[in-house]
Amino acid sequence: MKGIAGLAFALAVAALPMAGPASAQIRPHRAEYTLRLGTALNATRIGTIVQDIELTCDGWRIRRALSVDASLTPSFKVSFTSRLEGDEARGKAFTWRAVQVLNGAEREVKGTVEKKDGTWQVERTTPDGPAPSVLPSFTHMPVGALDWLLRRLAGGSESFPLLAFVPEAEGGAFLLEVKRAAAGAADTPPPSQRRVEVPAKQSWPFSIAVTRAGRTDGKPPDAKPIVTLRGRLYDSGIMDGLVADAGVITVAAHLRDLEMREAPTCPAAN
Repeated sequence: MKGIAGLAFALAVAALPMAGPASAQIRPHRAEYTLRLGTALNATRIGTIVQDIELTCDGWRIRRALSVDASLTPSFKVSFTSRLEGDEARGKAFTWRAVQVLNGAEREVKGTVEKKDGTWQVERTTPDGPAPSVLPSFTHMPVGALDWLLRRLAGGSESFPLLAFVPEAEGGAFLLEVKRAAAGAADTPPPSQRRVEVPAKQSWPFSIAVTRAGRTDGKPPDAKPIVTLRGRLYDSGIMDGLVADAGVITVAAHLRDLEMREAPTCPAAN
């Protein structure tokens, strides 16, 4: 499941709206990805991810749905769905609701993140009760994470760290060790899937090693990456050819449908 979760994690970090330079600025869109078990051109399809991003005059709104139905071994079958609804008020706060269903067992988590006295305070409500936590001071919320990622890649950085908050990942912060790669991980889609043209002037192949930066259970941070991610990020903020490698399982995501949307015309601030 780490490989599947890793894909959702990467999309959470690298496909949210941001306010950056014209050369690297996301556009509102709806993107649908096909998930396959492994990177072979004939790899078995196991599910989809749909991400719908809306830019409003108050901030950003994201809706994401992941669905997986796979037989990982003859005796191990997985049915997993994850739905996220999130709203971000332009870097001031983030509010979300996430529902995950694993083999029929449902789990719902709601929460908010607000910056108070210079630190990010997380308030989460889980089936087990409230689970508050504090994030490291340099943690980027989803919008800020993408802004930083795109700015650094567009600026020519070869490698850099990034602390990111991911709402579906139990309310913690994650350390991303980002490196510019020589080529995309899975630039060629399977023969059965048509290539989707992404509107952009630039793109960057990348690799990311993900570790947990801060834990809510009092244990020290993980030293070994939870998952490694490889793919291609376009200057419009859209990702394609994404591979999540969790060691025992590798999952690839290819863009299969893309709908670009117009940004709203908002009144000027006083």
